[in-house]
Amino acid sequence: MRKILICLTRPNTELITSLVVSNPIIAGALEGTAEGHRHRQNGLVLAIDLARFGDPQAFRSEVDRVIAALKALPKAPGALEILMPGERGSRALATRTREGIPLPRPIVDELRGVAAQFGLATFPSAL
Repeated sequence: MRKILICLTRPNTELITSLVVSNPIIAGALEGTAEGHRHRQNGLVLAIDLARFGDPQAFRSEVDRVIAALKALPKAPGALEILMPGERGSRALATRTREGIPLPRPIVDELRGVAAQFGLATFPSAL
C-alpha cells in the first residue's frame, strides 16, 4: 500500500497539479464552444477505484490519520481551527437546512414583487 501511495504522489503530483492549474485555460476548449466563454466554474473530478490499489479501509484509515495530523498542527494567529475540504460547506448545509437560506432584503423585496405580480403568496419565512 505504501509503495503505491508513494508512486501515486511523487511522479503524478506535477501532472495532477498541471491539470488543476491549467483547467481554467483549457476549460473553453473542453467545453466545445468556439468562444469558450460560457464556462462559469472550474473543477476537476477524478474517479478512482481504491480497491485496485489495496484495501479501501486501510486507505480510509490512512486518510483519517493524515487529517488528524493536519488538524493537530499549530494554528495561524486568529484561526479557530484547521478545516479540511468540505467541512465549511457541510456546516453551512446543516445550518441552512435547519435555519433556512439567508437572503438579502433587496432580493426578498424583489421576490415579493414578482409573487404579487402573479398573485402568489410568499413564504412566511421570508417575511
